[in-house]
Amino acid sequence: MNVLWLAPFPHIRFPGTHAAPWLAALAAPLSRLPGVQLSVLNWDWGIEEDVDEYDHEGVHFIFLRAPRTTTDLLTCYQKRIAMMASYLRQHHHRYDVIHVHGSELQYQVAALQLQRPILLSVQGLVSECLKVLPEWFSLQRVLWTLSSYYESRTLPSIRHFSCRTHWDKAHVARLSPQATIHHNWEMLRPEFFTEPPAAPVTAERPQVVFMGGIQVLKGFREALQTFDQVRARIPAKLTVVGAATREQVLEQVQRVGLRHVEAADVECPGLLTAAQLVDVFRNSLCLLHPSYIDNSPNSVCEAQLAGLPVVATQVGGVSSLISHGTTGLLSELSPQQLSEQVLSLHADPALSQRLARNARAVALERHNPDTILQRTLSIYESLA
Repeated sequence: MNVLWLAPFPHIRFPGTHAAPWLAALAAPLSRLPGVQLSVLNWDWGIEEDVDEYDHEGVHFIFLRAPRTTTDLLTCYQKRIAMMASYLRQHHHRYDVIHVHGSELQYQVAALQLQRPILLSVQGLVSECLKVLPEWFSLQRVLWTLSSYYESRTLPSIRHFSCRTHWDKAHVARLSPQATIHHNWEMLRPEFFTEPPAAPVTAERPQVVFMGGIQVLKGFREALQTFDQVRARIPAKLTVVGAATREQVLEQVQRVGLRHVEAADVECPGLLTAAQLVDVFRNSLCLLHPSYIDNSPNSVCEAQLAGLPVVATQVGGVSSLISHGTTGLLSELSPQQLSEQVLSLHADPALSQRLARNARAVALERHNPDTILQRTLSIYESLA
């Protein structure tokens, strides 16, 4: 079976970059299956040739030369979409199934009208994220408004979707009532499956982890406000993983006028490998996930799998991952309520251990790699 992914993999010329972890984690075992030939199609403005192809770790990669970002935006993505659509019209007959990963990058627009089965895996839905974007005057709003236009126009034409949560299934059913919805979870990296210590690590200072960098939509501001209230009552520290510096964090602390957060309370290790994340999780009180909207955030899934309790806002599809009081703690997007949830974990180690144990058991089944791989193959076979 020849399978073509339309997916945001980076070109090999960027040795320090990696595909989204869930994509790389699925591509590797899928490409090793007997009888499966996996190809990935993407674009890159930095390549010299119109089409650049190479093989890497059992996967065939095809990159099309795309316009630079400014040109891409000024043409409303039309040139880039037309370029990929032209390539697909010429070569789609080589493949049994075309798997589109996400609707954010307009891959599905280029794949319309092809005489091949199309499967679209929902990541997030830009049209829904746009509704809760806090900034009214921002480049992000311009980009998402444009992406939302393409998403709302094209998703009704897609006949097969791969979904995970009650949230994405409900929106797909609304946008494309005639579509078939296939259920499948995302593959997680193997490091998170490692058995956690029998007894939780006792740290000198309780550590709260936030994985969103300085992203507003991930709840960066609310994470700081929550931590400020936590810090007022216990000697905790905050670790901000992702694209964030201590200076950026402290600047926001000063801007909002938080009174209890000092420089010594904040760590910003940057982007971490899976092994490094596991180490951070092992030494933490909880993952704090005060997002404005999410489908099935991998940070929550990874924390659960690694045995770290999660405090998260009840938005989007998060409640498909967390059963409040059983596999984690859910909250409104309220720093006061979020801080009370974090403090309850610190005050009640038995509760913390019970939530972590229950969540890991559920996550082990939910993200079983053999199950996800077999479901993926079964979906492909049903379409081909």
